[in-house]
Amino acid sequence: MQVPENTPAVSWLLCTHVADEQLHLALNSCLNQTFTDFELLVVANGDAAETIAAKVKQWVGLDSRLRVFTTEVRHLPFSLSLGLHHARAKLVARMDSDDLSNPDRLQRQVKYMRSHPDVAVLGSCYEIIDSSGHVLRQVHLPLDDSNIRRLLRWRNPICHPTVMFRKNVILAAGGYLGGLQAEDYDLWIRLATDRNVKFANLSEICLSYRDIGAGPARGARAAYASVAGAQVRAFLMGGGIGWLFGAIATTLKLIFKSGRSRISQKE
Repeated sequence: MQVPENTPAVSWLLCTHVADEQLHLALNSCLNQTFTDFELLVVANGDAAETIAAKVKQWVGLDSRLRVFTTEVRHLPFSLSLGLHHARAKLVARMDSDDLSNPDRLQRQVKYMRSHPDVAVLGSCYEIIDSSGHVLRQVHLPLDDSNIRRLLRWRNPICHPTVMFRKNVILAAGGYLGGLQAEDYDLWIRLATDRNVKFANLSEICLSYRDIGAGPARGARAAYASVAGAQVRAFLMGGGIGWLFGAIATTLKLIFKSGRSRISQKE
C-alpha cells in the first residue's frame, strides 16, 4: 500500500459496534487535541456497521482527518488488524469507543516517543470514571520496561486504550493475532519475547477509562482462558518458569473470580 506524501504523525485507531453518546464523546476527545497532526481511523463492525459509519461521519462533519472503515465481522482483533493495515502514520494511538482522552494526550506521548526511540509501546496511568463522567479512582502503573516486564507475567500492566506504539514493531510481531477478549495482553507477551522491544508508561493521567460499557468482556471466562493460554505459550517457548506460575494464578482467578472482575479491554 503506497503511503501518501501528507502522512500524518499519528493514526488514532478506534473500533466500535455501537453509535451512542459515549462514542460521540470519545471521538470529540480524539479530535480536540493540542497536537493536531493526526488521522482518526474508525472501524465500525457488526451487523450495523454501515449505520454506525454514517452516524460517525454525520458527527464529525467535514473534518478531513477522519477515515471510516466497516466490516461485518464483530471481533475486536480483526477490526484492530484492519485499522492497523490502513494506518498511514508510524505512530498509532489506541482508543476505546467509550473512554475519554485528555486534550494533551497525543502531545505528551509523541514528545516521549520522539525522545525515546528505543520505546516501542507507551501507555499511561489513567483514571476510572462512571457513566456520568465522575472520577471513581486513579490507576498508577509501573513506568519502566523492567518493572512492566516483571508484572506482565502476572497481569496486564499496560492499559490498552492509553497506548501509543510504533506501527512497524507491531507489524513485525504479526499484529493482533487473537486472544479472545485479551488481544492486547496476547500482543504484549509476544512483543516481550524480543528484548529489544521496550515498554513504558507515562506517570501522567492521560485517559478517563469508562467503568461500564464493556458488556460481556467483563470478567468473562474466555478472557481468563485467553490470558492463561498466552502465559502457557510464553512458558513453552522458553520464557521461564514465571510464566507457568502466572498461568496457574490466572486459572485460579478463572475458577474463583470469573464474573466479578475484568481482565480485557473494551472496543
